Amino acid sequence: MKTVLLAKDEVLAAYDEVRGLYPHIPPLAVWRSWELAGYRRFDLPGPVLDVGCGDGRYFRLAWPHALDVVGVDIDPETAARARETAVYREVHVAPAHQLPFGARAFASAFANCALEHMDELPTVLRSVRESLRPGGHFLCSVVTEKFVDWAPLPLLLRRLGDGPRADELRRQHAAYHHLVNPLPAGGWIDRLREAGFDVEQHVPIVPGIAGRLIVLFDQLWHVPDPGGGELGSEMHRYFHSLPNFPEGLRDIVSGLLTMEKEPETGCGAIFLARRPA
Repeated sequence: MKTVLLAKDEVLAAYDEVRGLYPHIPPLAVWRSWELAGYRRFDLPGPVLDVGCGDGRYFRLAWPHALDVVGVDIDPETAARARETAVYREVHVAPAHQLPFGARAFASAFANCALEHMDELPTVLRSVRESLRPGGHFLCSVVTEKFVDWAPLPLLLRRLGDGPRADELRRQHAAYHHLVNPLPAGGWIDRLREAGFDVEQHVPIVPGIAGRLIVLFDQLWHVPDPGGGELGSEMHRYFHSLPNFPEGLRDIVSGLLTMEKEPETGCGAIFLARRPA
């Protein structure tokens, strides 16, 4: 297996594309930039299966020339929005461990930051493998254990002596995302191999400095407010009011990349795996 590190210019070029989708949502804009920079190294031959497809906007950004694509999502409302985008030939409502396709139906499969939220992970991976033709590739991005370990707010509370509140905040954040599989990179490799894949490449994403900042933003974004909403709504309004916020955030991302000293360890990862021929 080969580990590939992303260059600063690759991440910034990806940010220039992604910021159009999330111009005032820093956690998404930065995270998706690292993912897109990684995806730009790979191809997805059709027909493609998009597991946990969401509304399809990010898929179209990442794969503008992919025409023969089938999406599957567990949420009916999300699937309905995906159909409206016309990104997919078909969109199915189904859990990923019960994919409604025959064996060997797809040339490639894709899962963008979805597997860490799935309860039936071993069955999901086997189901994806069975849906692929022999030699077909599975490209996925995932969250690693560093997404939990590096969370700044629980660390601060624990340092201030409030261990119970730190633990509760950590649980709340994981529950919000239904984060059931924040595995180390090696753990993800093991799960893919146990499902019958050969793991060919590993791309660490969102490493130490940026990772800590993005997790902090994400935790703050989802802090409940007294009115029943989230702090993120207020943050979004404020960021939207700032002149040239996306450009300024790009400068911050550039600075974080310049300071990074451990790019081989990320709070996310991309894997390219293959069903053996």
